[in-house]
Amino acid sequence: MNTLDIHDLYSGILSNVHQELPHKTMDKKLIINVAPTGAFMNRQQNPGQPYTMEENVQAAIEAHKEGAAVWHVHARDKDGTPSKDPLVVKETIARVLDKCPDIVTSVIPYADYGTGQGLDLVKRTVDVLTEAGPEYMQSAVLLIQTMAFSKKFAYVITQKTLTDQVQYLEDHGVRPEYQATSYQGIKDVLDWLVAKGIAKDPPLMNIMMGFHGFCHGSPLGPDPWNYVYLMTMQQTLAPNSVKGVCAGGRNWLPFCTLAMMLGFDMVRVGMEDTVYIHPHRNEKIQSSAQAVRKIVSIATELGREIATPAEAREIMGIRYGARKAAAGKKAATAAE
Repeated sequence: MNTLDIHDLYSGILSNVHQELPHKTMDKKLIINVAPTGAFMNRQQNPGQPYTMEENVQAAIEAHKEGAAVWHVHARDKDGTPSKDPLVVKETIARVLDKCPDIVTSVIPYADYGTGQGLDLVKRTVDVLTEAGPEYMQSAVLLIQTMAFSKKFAYVITQKTLTDQVQYLEDHGVRPEYQATSYQGIKDVLDWLVAKGIAKDPPLMNIMMGFHGFCHGSPLGPDPWNYVYLMTMQQTLAPNSVKGVCAGGRNWLPFCTLAMMLGFDMVRVGMEDTVYIHPHRNEKIQSSAQAVRKIVSIATELGREIATPAEAREIMGIRYGARKAAAGKKAATAAE
């Protein structure tokens, strides 16, 4: 019986693994959006939750230093109650801009509860902040489907109310961000705004994953099959949209990691929607800066570069320079 020499067996064999072409899905800058506080998280859930204006401001500054290009803006009163007063929001933003003048401000625009719906809910905030300067409100996060968190008030979203809000924002140079918790909202944005050309390019479309605010933005189980939902929802977004994932609850870190792998343009993290660091452990998150550091570390290991604020504005279609120049010209004219 002849024996085959192992050297002869492998002689001349060269697999083609080195000829595999690069995969471009992750070959893009990643925008990190930080949400240090929100309207619902409190210190009963996490003692480290920012309450005062000073704490909120410091949390945004620290997260920006760690790599967050975008700041999802919420304001709070002195006792920690969420504030929708545009003047309180303005002061909060001013304090952050003083230390981080290049940060991208992504503002919750709703105010004047009980006075109406649609444009009535956002007009005063838009007016106050855009009058202060284009840097105060570079994008605005919009709910895109009817929802209620209390019997005292409900957000009523119709084609007219949403269209009115979007047109007013666009007229004031503010980019709308469409915040989706289900396919219904995404489909309405596509039909009402994108198809009709009302939503300017590129539309900013965010998928809410895990727990957000007062409700579930996506299925929490069965784990780990709930991650399939994110991959499915991604396919429903406008092809030319800037795609974001706003992750909350226990699975925020795996959701963000998957989003980076799927080529999403933006991930939003922070203490607004997060109590625990990991899905399977009860260690509580200490700060939004800590969350940003983890995202930067994972993105770096995956080979994704972190977008600067200027790069984030370019990706998001924020015409910041033109707005700032126009604001400067207006101020000069008024001074004459």
